[in-house]
Amino acid sequence: MGTEYSISVDWSDESNFNKWQNVGQETMRGFYEENPKEAAKDGHDVEDGEVKYLDEVLAGWDPMMNYAYPLQCDPTIFDNGTARIIKVCRDTCLTVMYNDDEDSYYLALCGGGMDLSQSIALAYQILENWLPLSLLGAVSKQPELAVHGKEWLGMAEQIRRQMRMEIARLQDNNRQWGTNIREYKITKAKRKANNPN
Repeated sequence: MGTEYSISVDWSDESNFNKWQNVGQETMRGFYEENPKEAAKDGHDVEDGEVKYLDEVLAGWDPMMNYAYPLQCDPTIFDNGTARIIKVCRDTCLTVMYNDDEDSYYLALCGGGMDLSQSIALAYQILENWLPLSLLGAVSKQPELAVHGKEWLGMAEQIRRQMRMEIARLQDNNRQWGTNIREYKITKAKRKANNPN
């Protein structure tokens, strides 16, 4: 079952394998092959300039939970798109997936077991600088539940900025509706006064 901001995907269903590409995992393979010292920084064993057990390391970015979170745009089109994808893979428990049938990109969880809404929010902020409106109010407010330190604070401040923008947009819409309702009532009253029958 999906949510307002996710779809259901059975990642264990082999028929899905041909529909999806794990862009995050592919990006991390290239990154670690070109930068084994970065793999060592991430706690992986490096020997003779190569990451030991690379396939097992990359399995950490296999989608696990049966959800996919749609992205509004192709994260690879940005000048720093690869760096953004790497940051999502390194700093969250998510990967970036590409759906061949839809020609669209998604986030997918690579772990589970607790409320990971903060990780999902951070991944959206890294890739798109904003959150889907339906996720905006669903992110856990508990400090450092899944995101920690400066990243938690930055994520929380960005959520507040986005909420203030959304509140302002809704207040503007409310004013516009109020104006239209008043004008409608005035017009109806004038018509009734001019045509009492």
